[in-house]
Amino acid sequence: MNPSELTHIWSEAPQLSDALTKFPQSITRLIADPADPVGSARPAQAILAAAAIRYNDEVFDRLPNLRILVRTGIGIDNVDIDAATRHHVVFCNTPDGPTESTAEHTVALMLAVAKQAKPGMEQLAAGDFAPRGLPMGTELMGKTLGLVGLGRIGGRVAHICGRGFDMRVLAFDPYITAERAAELGVELADLDTVITSADFLSMHAPSTPETHHLMNADRFAQMKTEAVLLNLARGPLVDPEALLEALDNGQILGAGLDVFDPEPPPVSSRLRTHPKIVATPHSSTTTIEGRGRIEHMAVDAVLDFFNGRQPKDICNPGVLEHVQFSSS
Repeated sequence: MNPSELTHIWSEAPQLSDALTKFPQSITRLIADPADPVGSARPAQAILAAAAIRYNDEVFDRLPNLRILVRTGIGIDNVDIDAATRHHVVFCNTPDGPTESTAEHTVALMLAVAKQAKPGMEQLAAGDFAPRGLPMGTELMGKTLGLVGLGRIGGRVAHICGRGFDMRVLAFDPYITAERAAELGVELADLDTVITSADFLSMHAPSTPETHHLMNADRFAQMKTEAVLLNLARGPLVDPEALLEALDNGQILGAGLDVFDPEPPPVSSRLRTHPKIVATPHSSTTTIEGRGRIEHMAVDAVLDFFNGRQPKDICNPGVLEHVQFSSS
């Protein structure tokens, strides 16, 4: 690749940091047209992708100049990896960028549900002041945290909760070694054991056909009645109707959500308003530091590509049959 080949870059969503200033001034920064976002990206050789557009064969057909697509985040489920490879488009993500922000957000929702922050805030806003009239909260210290997924984010949550709150941490992750779990102070267990043992059950798995609605009615029936579910990974991991039924029936205590199925949830969805749910609008990575890391990593991947260096975190390694790099 030659740096001169990069003349246009398109960002699906506005960038919140100064990362784009790394590009030479000669490069045109295209702005997404709400009426036809993909059409406005047609001249681009590089795209900084968000999560709203489904990048499939139809979309790639409309992007004849595209050489590299970088997802500003860890999730890759909105990109058809095989389609990217067929179109000889290098597809990368930025998995290290959102780790801290998402892990801290997980703990924040965990605490908010445990401490009954939502009913307390609603009572105060309504003009009342009756702390003893609120549902009793609970402490995290000494409780059992169950993790479904022990990758970057799950591992950081384990570290914060294990060391900060002296929680016992169990995890199900068939791809994590016993040595890595031991480093994190985590006990590996099968999925049923994690679900039935957890006081706080936190989802940190990718969205795949195998994990679709992993938390369904049968799984909720396995949980402790005083347990809390947290999902800051991907919405399709949790069956929303089964979750609402479990909350309505007192099968579980509460939930903290930052992702939904579908997303965004309908305005009428009870996931937005349920008294036992603390919910945020897929904003766990929206911190000054987190967005800065993600966006700088994405820009660095593009610059590496056009300077002949193989970028990090290529998600479609099959494309390397069609793309050559002069240096590593």
